[in-house]
Amino acid sequence: MPRLVDQGVTRLTWVRGEDGIANPEAPTVAELTGQGATDLTCLMVTTYEVRPDASETTNERAVCETANVDTPTVQNYMGRFELFRQWDPDTGEWSASEDPLALFDFGDVGWFVRRTGLPKDTPYAAGQQVEVYKFMVDTPQPQSGTGSGYVKVTVPLLQQGTFTVRAVVDDAS
Repeated sequence: MPRLVDQGVTRLTWVRGEDGIANPEAPTVAELTGQGATDLTCLMVTTYEVRPDASETTNERAVCETANVDTPTVQNYMGRFELFRQWDPDTGEWSASEDPLALFDFGDVGWFVRRTGLPKDTPYAAGQQVEVYKFMVDTPQPQSGTGSGYVKVTVPLLQQGTFTVRAVVDDAS
């Protein structure tokens, strides 16, 4: 089976709201493309990080065991967005619809969805596998004035107890 280069084959979506996705195991096409959904694919810097993290463990062994025993208990995941700010030279202002400082506020809750494998412009469809992570936004952190790249915003994300790396898109509306 051929390998796949991770370039142009990832789609990143933010779905706003505590109830933006009703079932994280089966987000619907309507949830992923509706009014509460924002395509972050072309806003995201490649240094973003969203992924499962090491689980919490309990470390107890019986007297008779001669090696330590680590048992996973609570799963963890983590996230941090690195997003380009979008400047509108016609108005001389930041884009009201695509600027991360307009998209994310402290305390916002939402769902990060990542699809890998299909070309980024392929529409969501039933049967596609996606990752789904529920986050709360911490204070967005603007960056500028360093002369080392485009103007960006870092958005720290706080885990909200739900994630899966094997969700399947549903066509239910």
